[in-house]
Amino acid sequence: MAQPYFRPPPPLLTPGTSSTPLRLANQTPFCPSSDPPPYVLHVVPLGPAGYLFAGSDDSLRVFSPTLEPVAKLPSTQKGITSLVKGAGQGSTAVFSTARDGTVVGWDTRDLSKEAFKLKNKNGAPYLICSQSSDLTALAVGTELHHHEASIDFWDLRTLKLSQTYTEAHSDDFTALSFHPSPAVPHVLLSGSVDGLINTYDVRIPDEDDAVQSTAQLGASVAFAGWTGLDGAVRDEDLKGMWGATTIETLQIWTAEESELLNDFGDIRDVSLQPWRSDYLIGAHFNPVLGGLCLLTGTQKGDVAIMNLKDPKNWILEQVLPGVGGRTLGGQGHSDIIRCAHLDAQTSTVVTGGEDGKICLWTL
Repeated sequence: MAQPYFRPPPPLLTPGTSSTPLRLANQTPFCPSSDPPPYVLHVVPLGPAGYLFAGSDDSLRVFSPTLEPVAKLPSTQKGITSLVKGAGQGSTAVFSTARDGTVVGWDTRDLSKEAFKLKNKNGAPYLICSQSSDLTALAVGTELHHHEASIDFWDLRTLKLSQTYTEAHSDDFTALSFHPSPAVPHVLLSGSVDGLINTYDVRIPDEDDAVQSTAQLGASVAFAGWTGLDGAVRDEDLKGMWGATTIETLQIWTAEESELLNDFGDIRDVSLQPWRSDYLIGAHFNPVLGGLCLLTGTQKGDVAIMNLKDPKNWILEQVLPGVGGRTLGGQGHSDIIRCAHLDAQTSTVVTGGEDGKICLWTL
């Protein structure tokens, strides 16, 4: 008889001791002329050029490093679903997916026009994408369409569809991530509403053979990605995968054996007065912090940055206070945060939310 599974108690959450609190350096409306303002849904960094944000009005807008408005991009997409930075350090590529079944490539050196536009042959909405570390392939995941959820693989050298996987997931894709190491540009991770995280060797055209591992998270996957194990901090050492669900649970698995290493349960149960998370904004493995980094939020616009380098003892690195939130005197957001980007090397955070504002937080 199988032994019953008992989830360990929530990790401890302790305040960081080495971080200087970040301050609100600037706040600006995403679209000043709109009433009510559109939600700010996605953000990617553009290096010295600043940031690119996407709004619920399907507009793409560039802001300077200090959040001064720079330009509105001539996007033709309808129903933008994701905004993804190209692979590798210093990449000049950005990709946007949309419900109209298109993925657009942008070259940040010339944002006056779309570099290319690719369309799903069946008209399925595109939801998420990822570029391989060798820059040759773009994997794009779809919504469930005519009983199929698929991954289209586009060859970026020819802009031709090279192959499609249709059977690995039974519902909408919510996460796609090629492994960042240049040594394994053929390894892809996916997550879905069906509750599964898969890894693939995309060199293999037969989908059944291409699937290398599968993890079942027990609820719909909201976010997923690669992470280091045993204190690893380099891309080459990212041998684990993390997954977060729509019910705010978080797990870490080994990528090769699909072994569950850490089941943290509900991240909202990990609290330190006066902080308690209401939802996960996003997560990523952060080499500077040396572990998985969570960005969480509250309904009133607060943001917290948590360091999971020690799975049993999470560090509350920063709290970015919202207006009327759980920290007195906050001047940040006044509503739910929908996107955030952390640059740990420069100690800079940008956030966007349902209040239609974008905020810059620095030392």
